[in-house]
Amino acid sequence: MKKLAIATVALIGLGYLAMAGSSALAQTPSNPCQGITIKDPAEYNAYTNAISQSTPQAKAQAIEAFLKQYPNSVVKVDLLNTLMILDESISPAATLDAAKQLIAADPTNLRALIALVYLEHQQANGNVQQLDQAAADAQKGLSAPKGQCVSEADYEKEKDVATPIFYSAIGADDFAKKDYAGAIQAYTKELQSYKDPTKTTAMPAPIDTYYLGESYLNENPRDLKNAVWFLVRAAEFYPQAKTQIESAAEYWYKKYHCSVTDATCINGNPPPGFSDIEQLASQPANVFPPATYNPTPAPPPPSPADLAHQAIVNTAGCQGVTPAPPPAAPANSAAGGAAATAAPAATPAPAPAAPGTFPAACTDALKKTLGLSDEEFILANGDDQDQQLIWSIINGVTAQVPGIVVSAAPDGTSVQLAVSEDAQHSNTADFTINMKPALKGKEIPAAGAKATYIATFDSYTQKPLMIIMKDGTPPAPTRPVRRTVHHRSR
Repeated sequence: MKKLAIATVALIGLGYLAMAGSSALAQTPSNPCQGITIKDPAEYNAYTNAISQSTPQAKAQAIEAFLKQYPNSVVKVDLLNTLMILDESISPAATLDAAKQLIAADPTNLRALIALVYLEHQQANGNVQQLDQAAADAQKGLSAPKGQCVSEADYEKEKDVATPIFYSAIGADDFAKKDYAGAIQAYTKELQSYKDPTKTTAMPAPIDTYYLGESYLNENPRDLKNAVWFLVRAAEFYPQAKTQIESAAEYWYKKYHCSVTDATCINGNPPPGFSDIEQLASQPANVFPPATYNPTPAPPPPSPADLAHQAIVNTAGCQGVTPAPPPAAPANSAAGGAAATAAPAATPAPAPAAPGTFPAACTDALKKTLGLSDEEFILANGDDQDQQLIWSIINGVTAQVPGIVVSAAPDGTSVQLAVSEDAQHSNTADFTINMKPALKGKEIPAAGAKATYIATFDSYTQKPLMIIMKDGTPPAPTRPVRRTVHHRSR
């Protein structure tokens, strides 16, 4: 499946920094803890000098110098917290380093985990090992308790910022590892964690809304209804990639909604009903599909057996000659699932129909209208009655069969050909030509060569399809036409 090229890292970074800038992360929380006292006058003077610097760069340098001189100071955690916030305005690398130092000193510090996960996710750029680390730290952050010196109000503010950051990192890790069920769960929890739904319309939420839609597309079985919703929702609030995402959403909407015979729907730009979905998705409150989002699924396309049957009954004189095939089992049935995982066993051809079983008007019309590819398709996909009808008109008939050689017996007694377009694309033999007499020497073709033989239909198996022909011979070489030259007498 083709993925959209999206500048995820840069846009996620801008989104998270914007969120953090107006949050508890960019503030110094009220400190309910009292009684922290620096007893050493020299340490106290160094501390006072560090926190009194007027610029972020100078203050950060002074704090780093203080912590290097007094690594076990009672104000270490408080200063590391201040340093991490200051470093947000200096560089991501400095912020990450400060966050790691703070985690080492205070392993459940929620602020440090927010910065750590955010930067690990941002810098992973799809690297699974780094995303694993970000997701592991995010799981720690989700269960981080309120710090002893953090007020309840500040703790709630921090959680409001932290929760979508943590679930975004977990979702990205699951998506990168193709755990689409896990990604759906994580991205859903991320979007649910926004108390104000308008926050989901600003970066980075639209990016993760897009990846939620992609996760629904990639899960097995594919959920097109949900995929279309989240792709449309992402396109509405992601102007940088709106055209790409909207195009993908329309494509999958047509797959879900349009019947294969409905040209108006398939060729619609936009298809019928798509604009209504866009209008619903553009409403900030509709983070998830509302009850009014209910596109009608298209009827299932005709099965190969149905197509084979239609080829017969649409031929003059053949209406009602064979009954319609039974409906196919649902794709998600237990039987269907088991069949999908097992290799099909060879199915012998049905017993040939007795002479006169099928009306002559039908068989004569089929002989005139069906080509070799049509006959092969019906033998491969038709039910027993339709196979019998086709086999009754070709069994024993001598025909010219062109194809690509898949293999040839070393003794020249048989050649396997890929005749149909599908067989040629997959380099799979669908015809076996038993030669009479055997080919000799240079007559034996190499694999991949184009070859044509004249032979007689003898038998076949349906699954996998193999049509057996006997008395195969190469076509007679075409002799050049000799022109008689008349000479004038002088």
